[in-house]
Amino acid sequence: MNRLLVRVRRGGRRLMRLTLVSTCLMLVMEVSGVTTASAAMRVSAEVAGQLRTLQSRLDEGDYDEVSERAEREAKRQRGEVRALYLSLAASARARQGDQAQAARLYGEARRLPGVDAKQAREWLRREAMLRLRAGEQESGTARLAEYLHGGSASADDLWLAVSLEANRGQWARAEDWLERASKASAPSGDRVKLAVSIYQQTGRHAAAVALVEQTLTEKGQAGSQNLEDWQHAVALYQRLSQHTRAASTWEAAWAAGVARGREAYQQRIDLQLAAGAPARAAELIEAGLAKAAGHAGRPLLDDTPALRRQLAQAWTAARDTDHSLAAWATVSEQSGALEDARQRAELAYDWGRWDVASEALASAGERGDDSARHWLLSGIVANQLEQFDPARDAFKKAQERGAEGADAWLKSVAQR
Repeated sequence: MNRLLVRVRRGGRRLMRLTLVSTCLMLVMEVSGVTTASAAMRVSAEVAGQLRTLQSRLDEGDYDEVSERAEREAKRQRGEVRALYLSLAASARARQGDQAQAARLYGEARRLPGVDAKQAREWLRREAMLRLRAGEQESGTARLAEYLHGGSASADDLWLAVSLEANRGQWARAEDWLERASKASAPSGDRVKLAVSIYQQTGRHAAAVALVEQTLTEKGQAGSQNLEDWQHAVALYQRLSQHTRAASTWEAAWAAGVARGREAYQQRIDLQLAAGAPARAAELIEAGLAKAAGHAGRPLLDDTPALRRQLAQAWTAARDTDHSLAAWATVSEQSGALEDARQRAELAYDWGRWDVASEALASAGERGDDSARHWLLSGIVANQLEQFDPARDAFKKAQERGAEGADAWLKSVAQR
C-alpha cells in the first residue's frame, strides 16, 4: 500500500511537472509596416522564458543582440520551436533594415514541419513584403502571388499585386489580378488610372472608357464643382487617345464654371487641337485675344508671338485660306524672320493667291532669301500676274542657281 502511494505521488508530481513545463506561448510581432501576426506553440518553460526575454529585448530596441541570439538558438532547435526563434530573428533583422535577410528567415521558418498553416501563410506574406522592400521584385512578386492564391486576402494586397505586375509590364497578369481586386474594392483615385492603363495595354479600350465615364457619373461628379474631378477625367481620356472626349469634357467643365482662368482657357485650345478641331481652336484663340474676353474688358490671353504663331498654324491646319494668310502676315510682321515670310509665300502659292504670294516673296527677298526656289516661285507668280519682264529676270536667276524646271519656264516666258 505504501509503495502504491509512493508511485501515485511520484506519478502525480510527474504529471504536474509536465503540465507546468508545457505552456501555450503567443508571440505578437510587428515588422516595420508589415501586418501583425501571432504564433501559438507548446514549448518548455525554459524556452518560453528565453523567447519572452528576447521579445522584451526586441521591444526595447536591442536588435543586434536579439537577431544573433535568436539565430544561434534556432540552430539548436527543431520544428515549431525553431520556427519561433527564426521569426524573432527575422523581426529583429527587419527592424535593423536588413529586409533581405529577414525575408530569408521568414521563408525558412514557414517551411519547417509542424508550423500551423495559418501562421505559415502569414509568414509567407511577410516574406513577400520584405523581399519587395529589399528590391527583390521578381521573388517578392512571386511570393505575394503564392500568398494571394492561397486564400482570401485584403483588397490592398490584391491591388499591390496589380501594381507590381503592371510595373513589370506583365499586363495579362495585371489584368487577372485587376478583376479580383476590383471585386474586393472598386477602383478610385490613382487605382482608376492604373486600371485604365492596364485595360489600354490589353486592348480592352471599351472597358477603359467605361471606367472613365463611371468616374464622371458616380456620386454626382458630372455636376461636381471639384476641378480635380474634371482634370482627372480629361487626363484619362487623353491616355486612351480619346481626344474628342477629352476636349468635350473640358468644355463642359468650362461651361459649368469649374474651369477658369488663362491656364484653363489655354487648355481648351490645346485639347481642341489634339482632337483635330483646329478651326475651333483658332476661334478660341481669337476670342481670348478680344478685349472683352477677360475681366474689366481685358483680354483673357496674352498677345505673344508664340500665341500668334499657334493661331496661324491652327487656321492653316483648318485650310481656311483667308484667316491663315492674314494670321501669317501678322506673325511675319512681328517676327521679321525670313522663315515666316517664306511660309506665307509658300501657302499663298499653293492656294493660288498670287497677289499675296508676290508680296510675301518680296518680303522674303528683302530678308535675304536668294535661294533657287525663291527665284523659281517669284518667276511663276510674276508670270501668273502677267508681269513677264520680272518673270524672265526671276527665271534667269533661278536657272543660274540650278533650279529644276527653270529652263522650261524661261523658254515659255521668252515667247511673251
